[in-house]
Amino acid sequence: MKEIDTKPSRSAQRYHLGLRVQLPGGSGLTRDVSTGGVYLQTDQTYHLDSQIDFMLEFGTMEHTPPIHVRCHARIVRIEPRGDHIGIAAVITSVVFA
Repeated sequence: MKEIDTKPSRSAQRYHLGLRVQLPGGSGLTRDVSTGGVYLQTDQTYHLDSQIDFMLEFGTMEHTPPIHVRCHARIVRIEPRGDHIGIAAVITSVVFA
């Protein structure tokens, strides 16, 4: 009998979060975020395997400013999604702003 591999295929847990994303020349919204990557939707055009810089905005409690996280990433997948584009990117560096 063949053994079935039940290990998860992802190296980091994904969190379904709708965070605002500031991009050069535009903006977007995340769908999934993990410690190693992000999936976001935007109306900006990007190319597969290109480098991208963006800032994630984590909301906080009332009367507290949001937390901004600057990220540098490599685009690993692009998906046309109607009037938006879905982008999956592997994060290569993070700086808390």
